[in-house]
Amino acid sequence: MIRNAVVAGQFYPAEACELRSDIEGYIKDARFALRSRNVPADTAGALCRGLIVPHAGYVYSGPVAGGGYACLASLDKSARTTVVVLAPSHHVWFKGAALPEADVFRTPLGDIKVSDAAKLLTRSPSVFTSGQAHVLEHAVEVQLPFLQVVLKDFSIIPLVLGEVDAAILAQELLALNLPTMIVIASSDLSHYDPYEVAVEHDHATIEHILKGEDTKLGGNDACGFMPIKTILAMARISGWKSRLVDYRNSGDTAGDKSAVVGYASVGFWED
Repeated sequence: MIRNAVVAGQFYPAEACELRSDIEGYIKDARFALRSRNVPADTAGALCRGLIVPHAGYVYSGPVAGGGYACLASLDKSARTTVVVLAPSHHVWFKGAALPEADVFRTPLGDIKVSDAAKLLTRSPSVFTSGQAHVLEHAVEVQLPFLQVVLKDFSIIPLVLGEVDAAILAQELLALNLPTMIVIASSDLSHYDPYEVAVEHDHATIEHILKGEDTKLGGNDACGFMPIKTILAMARISGWKSRLVDYRNSGDTAGDKSAVVGYASVGFWED
């Protein structure tokens, strides 16, 4: 079964050449900006194991997402990679973590296979299969074209999270013991605060993230707080180190500062 793109032409371009060009531009601009600030896109001698990246329309959050995905650009493209995409549910409420019924996700850049390892997660009482949870969810979908540009050979484990025990889910994901796994936590930050209020709120949230203070995060701080809690739990277990790559909000990228949405890219590295 194929899960077709539902926000192509809305959140990002529906035409493949334009989409690829936009993403390559976001990543190129991000790498240039990081170099100009003497901030490396990757950490010498370390492997990027995960990202927190935004999931808004690309005109708003694409530049910040580009900073996150720039951290993956130096990965070994010959390695078969499994990407766990953790996303919040914007349309339906449920308990647990939902895998899709589909075994292929389609974007304008082509098809992506759902990893066979995803089936192993259904042994967990907190993970189940739901087409409804995925059919309209953009928070997974908008990450996929970025992955298709920066990675050559990969499959995905797409999980839409409802009310779930993040610590248990983190253990279950790590127990898959996949040789090359990257974790993407899809989340925006504050929503519709005035610009200055949002900046203060978001920097407090980012500080909690960088300190691993997952118990201090809630839905008012980030729509994807459950994905963030999960990647923080995985980082704590695995010893991954985090670093802020970029922070902006829609007032920076789209102009209107009266009510903005915050975006951050945070990377996680393993020595």
